[in-house]
Amino acid sequence: MITINEAFRKFLSEQEDSLKSDAFLDCEDVILLYEEFLELNAEDYLSEEDRALCAAQSAGENKNYFDVCSPEQLNPSGIKDFLDDYVVEVGRGKKFIGTAAKVLNIFFEWALEKGYIEEKAFEADKEVLAKYKKRY
Repeated sequence: MITINEAFRKFLSEQEDSLKSDAFLDCEDVILLYEEFLELNAEDYLSEEDRALCAAQSAGENKNYFDVCSPEQLNPSGIKDFLDDYVVEVGRGKKFIGTAAKVLNIFFEWALEKGYIEEKAFEADKEVLAKYKKRY
């Protein structure tokens, strides 16, 4: 299993090699902001089963959510709250919401292609992100 941390690092590495510097900086900003959001709120979006699994895997070690959970555990309600609330709360404009939705969509497409998430999870995430891409 790949962790969220590993997936984000691999994704950013591949994007850095393929994007122009301004586009990569936007991509990196979105991922870092999403990580910050998840660090503060991750447990709110985990099922009881996933919460117990993460706690068991990090017991006695200095690991956080990103070091034990997989990209499969990133869910649509967390994505929605990130885009609706957190992006605005940290002072990013509405245009950045569209950028964030686009970057997250690219990340989830990439994660599906790599086999890090299943089709069902991808479709649920894609459905949420499509609404933001149309709006902004």
